Amino acid sequence: MMEDEKRTRVDAAIEWLQAIARRGDVGGLIFEIEAKAHLDPERILREGFYLLYQIAPVPVTRAAIARFAPLIPQTEAVQNDLGFLLHGSGDPEGASAAFGLAARQLDERVARHPLASTGLRIIHPAWFLGSFGEMSARLSSLVKLRALGLMRPGHLVLPAPPEAIVNEPLLDLFAPHLTIVKGGDMLAKFQALASDLALDTNTLPLADGRFLYVQEAWRVSEKAWAEAGHGPILSMAPERLSAGRARLARIGLPADAWFVALHVRDPAFHGESEGRRRLDLAARDGDVTTYLQAVERVAARGGYVVRLGGPMAPALPSMPGLVDYAHSDVRSPEVDLVAIATARAMIATLSGPVSVASAFGTPTIHTNGLASTLHATPRDIWLPKLYRERVGGRLLSLAEMIDTPFRGEIRGSGFDDYGVDLVPNTPEDLAEATDEFLDRLEGRAPADDPAIESIFARTGNLFIAPISASFLARHRSTLLPGS
Repeated sequence: MMEDEKRTRVDAAIEWLQAIARRGDVGGLIFEIEAKAHLDPERILREGFYLLYQIAPVPVTRAAIARFAPLIPQTEAVQNDLGFLLHGSGDPEGASAAFGLAARQLDERVARHPLASTGLRIIHPAWFLGSFGEMSARLSSLVKLRALGLMRPGHLVLPAPPEAIVNEPLLDLFAPHLTIVKGGDMLAKFQALASDLALDTNTLPLADGRFLYVQEAWRVSEKAWAEAGHGPILSMAPERLSAGRARLARIGLPADAWFVALHVRDPAFHGESEGRRRLDLAARDGDVTTYLQAVERVAARGGYVVRLGGPMAPALPSMPGLVDYAHSDVRSPEVDLVAIATARAMIATLSGPVSVASAFGTPTIHTNGLASTLHATPRDIWLPKLYRERVGGRLLSLAEMIDTPFRGEIRGSGFDDYGVDLVPNTPEDLAEATDEFLDRLEGRAPADDPAIESIFARTGNLFIAPISASFLARHRSTLLPGS
């Protein structure tokens, strides 16, 4: 078959797959992916993986991947796409294996470049420069693993065109740890070299030859960093902090007041998404009005709460101690950082600011989380959403919540497909955990239950932070049945 004819047939096959997906015909899509894969396994399967992610129930996706196994090329691009699909289908081990295979092939390709012997690696920014939390999480993991001697040595360069950077002040704080190039001829030169000398932060290469998927790398680096006794990796100059606090004073936060930062992700974050995509994103949302009792607990102790977020976030009632920064005219990328860096603590859902808080060393209460995707530090505590079976109403135990098929699951559809609803934290859960956490910060920590760490160990999850003792006491019969 001539190359042009082959390309035409592949293009037509992909259009056909897309048409089937638009009809929502999952079975037909799987059949046609398998039937057309011989035309161009790489293009057909990459498109097929993307379409499956969009429309297929998670159990069906996992069965389809197993069915396609003999057809899947062992190429860097396909394995990276497969890794994302597996991760989104609640299979973190499979995702790590696929990403690791892609990373090894990338290494082999880089080793053939004339500049490889210099140790130069160019950090592939992908889309993380446009995400507040991903930027902090990926670069923090990389910096900590390198500083601990766990990551392969080399000179790292990050090409960062300013128009792609969601928070330039945050990126600049990483400048002591790696070379950031934002303009001029050097930016163009490093961008041109990026493909040949890439370091893909989806999977970080360790000095011992292993590769860590980004979520695993985050937890490993946080645990090792804390055990080594290191402090925050990011800090801001005192004059910048003072200037930021002065702007916060304009909206009601006294200059000498201590405060807790509050960030609750809400549907405004994901805009007009529909169908499975909206369901997926909503899994990490929370109802900010359920946090008002927690605000009252902070105010009762003489503190303030600075509510973070964007102007589309739901409005809150005026109440003592609450500063609604999200709807203020002092919002800026710089003041975002000051609010997180100078807070005594943060109360947050699973979203970008929690990663920034960890980089600044701000202790955090992780609320309304997903039990096996926690991004915590040893100074934090957490409260997961509960998982309720739709048929019968049984609440799952903690061991079930962090094991297959929910281990690593972050998409709402992954729970929906298995007939499980997510039960948010109650106002009482949140208020009591806030009191508890402030007590901990004042040196009055309750005893943590060793059974939690034991469950994490049995299920192969890396345990970092304790579950809220008050939350565990309230839900003990559900989370630890029989104990």
